[in-house]
Amino acid sequence: MLSTGIEKLDRLIGGGLLEDSVLLIVYDTYSVGWTLGAKILKNRMDMGDFGVIINTVLPLSALNMGLNFAGIDIYHEGERGNLGVIDIFASYDQLKYPHRYVRTLPNLDVSTFVPKYVATYRQLLKEDVKDRRPVGLVVTSDGFGFLMGERTSIRINQKIFALKETARITENRKRPINIWLLNKDRVSKRYMSWLALYSQYIVEFRSGDLKYEEMIIRKSPLPDFEPGAYKFQIKGGKIRIS
Repeated sequence: MLSTGIEKLDRLIGGGLLEDSVLLIVYDTYSVGWTLGAKILKNRMDMGDFGVIINTVLPLSALNMGLNFAGIDIYHEGERGNLGVIDIFASYDQLKYPHRYVRTLPNLDVSTFVPKYVATYRQLLKEDVKDRRPVGLVVTSDGFGFLMGERTSIRINQKIFALKETARITENRKRPINIWLLNKDRVSKRYMSWLALYSQYIVEFRSGDLKYEEMIIRKSPLPDFEPGAYKFQIKGGKIRIS
């Protein structure tokens, strides 16, 4: 069992995160619930894990400004060897960065996405992750659906899960934690339903009150878990759940 680094959240989801699990964080347009995923990534990096950001939506500078809110400086952590970026956004728009920790997929199109993504990820494991645990943060799953098309994105996820299962059986290494960020206002209910199927944990946020958001923990595979609704807020850069 792996800690999120947020003691109360660990208790609420039944004890922590399982290896190879997917945590789906669902939020709306005005929500800051996505920061929960970034905070978990930062906490796991502080525990010695390696962060892998899969970027589908923003230029690197804008992505870094957003994640700074959650305490992650991509440039700083990348230079220290704690984090890598697989930049799908940059791959599609043919952006080139001078940073060795930012990896792009060459000549990307839908038909070649899976082999190029897998090759890039395996290179990252070999050269940077090594014997550490990779913790993936997809920023964002709705952005991936927009780039690839929702139906194609679902098929790609199925193929990647099959490859991960093969790796789990045949490889002896620390297994990953996967965090998917999803703005529900940008996707269909059908797409969201498929992502929910693949996720072992689901946390949903609803914005409204300026002081706090409603946080609903909907799903966990652990026997001590009970679904529940809570108040979530960011204050002084720290997450508060009540």
